[in-house]
Amino acid sequence: MANPPLILGDMQVSRRGVLCGIAALSVGLTTAAMSESANAALKGVTQSAAGKIAVNLKLNPALAKVGGVLQIPLSDGSSVALVRTATGTHGLKAINLSCTHQGVTVVQQGNEWVCPAHRSQFGIDGHLIAGPARSALTKYPVTATATTATIG
Repeated sequence: MANPPLILGDMQVSRRGVLCGIAALSVGLTTAAMSESANAALKGVTQSAAGKIAVNLKLNPALAKVGGVLQIPLSDGSSVALVRTATGTHGLKAINLSCTHQGVTVVQQGNEWVCPAHRSQFGIDGHLIAGPARSALTKYPVTATATTATIG
């Protein structure tokens, strides 16, 4: 016998629908908690009126080593990651963390970015590993000195 739908007020919801909703909420809460902890550690980041983002590298030691990441929330609700991909001033990449499939914010899992909605996978530098996304994460230009990285 099939499971009958759950009745919530005047709506009928399948058990699968409820479980999917709980899973989506859990991912959202986990992502929010990660963002809050990342924001608490965000130091030396400023945005100019022209929209360029300046990052003080001395105040963000995660960017000192290859593989280091600094996530920067933007006023429109999206996020940008500044990633150390190599040593030197040319070893910084900036990527938009909105999945190119449907715009859901990707989350870092080890050395990859993974979309919690449909599981698209991207390398730490934003290159596409697996779909359903068909293109890499959007990259922004970065200029850097020994002490400051500027995105945009």
